[in-house]
Amino acid sequence: MVQISVILPTRNEAECIKTSLSTLTSELKSDSLDYEILIVDDGSNDGTQQAVLDFSKSDPRVKLIARSPPYGFGISIREGIAKANGELTVIMMADLSDDPRFIRPMWEKFQQGYDVIVGSRFMSGSKVIDYPILKNICNRLFNYSVMLMFWTSINDTSNNFKAFRSSKVKTIGADSNGFEVGAELMVRMLLAKYKVVQIPVSWQDRTAGTAKFKLSKTFDRYFSLFLKMIKLAYLR
Repeated sequence: MVQISVILPTRNEAECIKTSLSTLTSELKSDSLDYEILIVDDGSNDGTQQAVLDFSKSDPRVKLIARSPPYGFGISIREGIAKANGELTVIMMADLSDDPRFIRPMWEKFQQGYDVIVGSRFMSGSKVIDYPILKNICNRLFNYSVMLMFWTSINDTSNNFKAFRSSKVKTIGADSNGFEVGAELMVRMLLAKYKVVQIPVSWQDRTAGTAKFKLSKTFDRYFSLFLKMIKLAYLR
């Protein structure tokens, strides 16, 4: 078993995937971490899959999982978790909006006994560059609601840049298909009384490729998830 499995979900990321993989693997090597990187691809038609296969020739720890329909960010994450071989499973964005320098601190928290390590963009020591205003407002509304309803100090539940103890997250259960999957996994782990901690991270809007995040659709899904988690916590 390797130390860390990094899951990168992709959909037409040919413009950035080689740079992302080069940066990520360099950071993991410099941190002396044993790793595998799972590129979970949702039917890209722009050369993303071939770019990953080409990169894997120089680093076989980079592995392509070419998915079949139905597609969806959350479905990709759930499949990546199921196939991860690492002690710790890390979810990241393929466009490097998440900084891989923070994987090492996540690993250190894991070694201290934590089951979930949340990358927070909104705590002391965090740094956020070019975060859209409307997206930020919706983000804070959702996260403050989670903090209040579930009595937690975790202030960035919606951030998908998280790390999970693989043996626990594989059995926790989740059915989200969209970007809300990371929030669902964390809340379920929280309700199961697993040890959760957050660390400050940096976030920067993508500089290449096209964003797949659609605010209107995602807002509806986060609201539905919030109601579902309230039911799970208080009405079961």
